[in-house]
Amino acid sequence: MTNKPERSAPRDRVGAGGRSDNAAGGRGERAPGRTHAGRAPSLTARGQAWALGGGLLLFVGAVAGAWRVAALGVVSLAALGAAYVAFFPTSVLIWRRHLELLWRVERGEDGGGFIAGRPFRLTVTLRNRAPRALGDARLRAFTSSALRAPASLAMQLAAAHEATVTAEVQAERVGFWFLHGAAVEVQDRLGLCTVEAYFPSPLGVKVLPRPALRLQPAQRRLVAGAPHERVGVQPLRHRGLGGDLRELREHAPGDPFKQIAWKATARTGKLMVRELDRETMVTHWLLVDVAGTMRDGAPGQARLDLAVDVAAAYARGALEAGDRVALLTFDGRIVGEAKPNDGPVHRLRIVERLMEAMTVVDEDLTELTDSELIAVVARYLLLQEGIDSRLRRAPPIDDPVWSELAASPSGELYDLRVVHQAVAAALERHRKEFPAAAAAGEAGRLRLYCRLRGIELPWRRSPEAGRRARGLGAALERAAAARGSQRILVLSDLQGLEGDLSPVSRAVRLVRRRGHHLTFAAPESRLDPRSAPAAEIFGWHERRRESAAVRRLAGLGVRVVAISADNAATLLSRPLGAPRARVA
Repeated sequence: MTNKPERSAPRDRVGAGGRSDNAAGGRGERAPGRTHAGRAPSLTARGQAWALGGGLLLFVGAVAGAWRVAALGVVSLAALGAAYVAFFPTSVLIWRRHLELLWRVERGEDGGGFIAGRPFRLTVTLRNRAPRALGDARLRAFTSSALRAPASLAMQLAAAHEATVTAEVQAERVGFWFLHGAAVEVQDRLGLCTVEAYFPSPLGVKVLPRPALRLQPAQRRLVAGAPHERVGVQPLRHRGLGGDLRELREHAPGDPFKQIAWKATARTGKLMVRELDRETMVTHWLLVDVAGTMRDGAPGQARLDLAVDVAAAYARGALEAGDRVALLTFDGRIVGEAKPNDGPVHRLRIVERLMEAMTVVDEDLTELTDSELIAVVARYLLLQEGIDSRLRRAPPIDDPVWSELAASPSGELYDLRVVHQAVAAALERHRKEFPAAAAAGEAGRLRLYCRLRGIELPWRRSPEAGRRARGLGAALERAAAARGSQRILVLSDLQGLEGDLSPVSRAVRLVRRRGHHLTFAAPESRLDPRSAPAAEIFGWHERRRESAAVRRLAGLGVRVVAISADNAATLLSRPLGAPRARVA
């Protein structure tokens, strides 16, 4: 992707929740609208020390009457001024679009998609179209929080030449992530003056789950018959009439009277019963908790990262065995859903739902007020699109234009007409991806724009009592109400279940009445070995809360297992091969 500089670089990442103060462009003096203004060169830390030393020599020489010392200070300041004037044309060339940036991402050697935990190659090219050399340059990439890029890349910008550098970027988390742009800092040869330009070049990357948890063929359930004859239908052992004869065995307490094989009983002299097999529809329901406590930790180390990997591996194994799979993501409510289906296309659909769960922008699931949301979008438009919606000064208090303004938490005023017009134009260009954008309100369109551009919003940590229990109960009832034989796997850290458990209790009773197989799996936190002791203490506190939740769920007759990256493959094979049974 090729782009040219728009404004000076931000001081921190784009889309960091809207609470950071970006220094891109400063406070504008023009009316809201598109802007392409640049900045004059500034002094580096070395240049500031040089200026301070020259000024100090001049002051001491003037006060003490030492004219030689004062003359030395004047010469130092004059040399700094000459270096600044000599470097000023470099800034002019950059802001007149003589410097272009082109970057691209390359897949791995196997040609597959981008996988979480695997680095991919980022190739950056800077084209200097100016007739003079611009000197040494350092490039910093601004990416989503889930992408780990090098701190800086050094390049040499010769006259009328291009420089190319390659770096590795690692995706730490599953989802849709962005490389938003890059900041290029150019210094003079003495390192006294610098100019920084920001190149807004958004580039999306779709990161897939890790394949390390894929079930081995020996762990999958083998089914007789051709694949097209057994898709979605599995032979299970059921007591009762109907089905094919599996075996004759001795009578056991609890066997139905109608299953007694009288001829075999008379022949053997022992009471014998018929064991029958009949085919039934098996559907695996994956219920993934996507609440804020599941996201605690560094990208790639949170419980939600492990839950997504486990859910994707479970779905793949079940679909390859011929079963049907459904997915529900929940917090205080059901957030996303993939209805029961089978086949390879459905596996991709489940993976996409899991990826969407990593970056939800709904109002009830995020911790942003309306003013903070407007400030986030307006700052992104300024940095990426060059659209400045800030006001130069506040209007009179009785001016009716206040109804079209919004104030950020830092006190800046934004023109809502400019913001909403730019957002509506961007969503209009992506009507196929967001068909409901026209019917959504202004705040809804702002949130859809955040999803379109990869702007990350802070997640709500479910402070309301009973919120998680309501979401879990709704997801369990949705799964239990489906027809056929169901195997339900709940992936949750069990946090937020300290209050009223009546929604979960009702759902568990419904699962028990329907005779479904229910398992709760609690992903273990993967703490960084270099983490501070405070993080370990926090982990102990979380484990104590999990133990209390496990005891409460045990009172409801629910089986809870702890899973980690090491034992997930072993535990996944058991639900796939376990017979239909009531809750343990």
